[in-house]
Amino acid sequence: MSSVKDHGKAGPSHALKDHRELNQNHFYYHLDESVGAGLPLWLPAGVVIREELEKLMKELEFLAGYQRVASPHIAKEELYYQSGHLPYYEESMYPSMNLDNVRFRLRPMCCPHHHKIYASQLRSYRDMPLRLAEYGQVYRYEGSGALSGLMRVRGLCQNDAHIYCRRSQVKEEILKVLKMYQEAYRILGISKYHLRLSKWESEESDKSQKYVPFPEKWQWAENVLREVLIESNLPFVEAPGEAAFYGPKIDIQMESIHGKEESASTVQLDFISAERFDLSFINEAGEREHPLIIHRAPLGSHERMVALLIEAYQGALPLWLSPEQIRILPLADRHIEEAEKSRLLLHNSFVRVRVDDRVESLSRKIAEAWQAKVSYVVIIGDQEIAQGCVSVQERGQRKAEKMEVSKLRDMLLDKIKRRS
Repeated sequence: MSSVKDHGKAGPSHALKDHRELNQNHFYYHLDESVGAGLPLWLPAGVVIREELEKLMKELEFLAGYQRVASPHIAKEELYYQSGHLPYYEESMYPSMNLDNVRFRLRPMCCPHHHKIYASQLRSYRDMPLRLAEYGQVYRYEGSGALSGLMRVRGLCQNDAHIYCRRSQVKEEILKVLKMYQEAYRILGISKYHLRLSKWESEESDKSQKYVPFPEKWQWAENVLREVLIESNLPFVEAPGEAAFYGPKIDIQMESIHGKEESASTVQLDFISAERFDLSFINEAGEREHPLIIHRAPLGSHERMVALLIEAYQGALPLWLSPEQIRILPLADRHIEEAEKSRLLLHNSFVRVRVDDRVESLSRKIAEAWQAKVSYVVIIGDQEIAQGCVSVQERGQRKAEKMEVSKLRDMLLDKIKRRS
């Protein structure tokens, strides 16, 4: 399981719950048979986590020189024959739709669309590397026996990007990708994972039909990934038969709360798609040259990453990821007006806050707030109003601190900005 910092510790392992159990009380997502198995409906609490993760990766990608694109969830079937998803990946794709005698498919990956975006303009060697990123919704028909909450689904949103580069740039770009992964994991508090070099199976293997048949290119690409891992001083294992059909990959493996290993992130080296799509750039000699393509997804799918984080933190997510950051508890009806003023000040600063003004004992409301994994509880009574402050208690701390609401706001915004 992913290891997280102190605020994620949850006691003895036998008390740990998986994300499906935690969802029963925290309402991150909903599965409905009338929508379809493996097609989660994201509830407000889950969407907060999704959007904060997306915001994080968009910032890291912007700083790393990525350009954002957007593409449709569907395409003509011929696009997936060109990419090789048909037939190599057909068993994991939704069936075709015949509309006006044209066959369409829901996309299982964004890469064919990104290749067409690359091909929409004439490219020069000066454009290399070209990094195209998208949070793309994709659809994969997992077997019903493999479906498991958010961990394995049929509709997923990928933190996807493709880097089109020259052969001489491949290693440097993969190294940069791995550094980005490590930075994202540091921010998320993830420290326990291992790397896997996922390779093809040779032509003598029964699995060889899964892969495009270019042995020399496979060996070259696998050697590049192996060299990058060795130069990065990152320990790894090698796994034949786990590559993508178009090239080998580095998978970052994490464990669910039940010890099941899942691929959380990946970086793949594609040596075939540029030729399939006739992608090229003009080199220094004025000649056409095929780029190499790096597929990368630092956070993989939102669904799986959110499930892993929920389990690792046992729902007690850090402030910046917390669906409910502040809960304000007025001691009596006469304190509700002041509580609402405080709520509005925080809300207008984009802090996720609500007022619990139910007729209920304070001790029970505090207990329920901690059970809901709220980051901070704020209490407002006669004494606080008289002193022009509020009583603030952080989750996991025993003592409350009195401070002005404006000071509380500034402290929260600083912590949220730093994702501390």
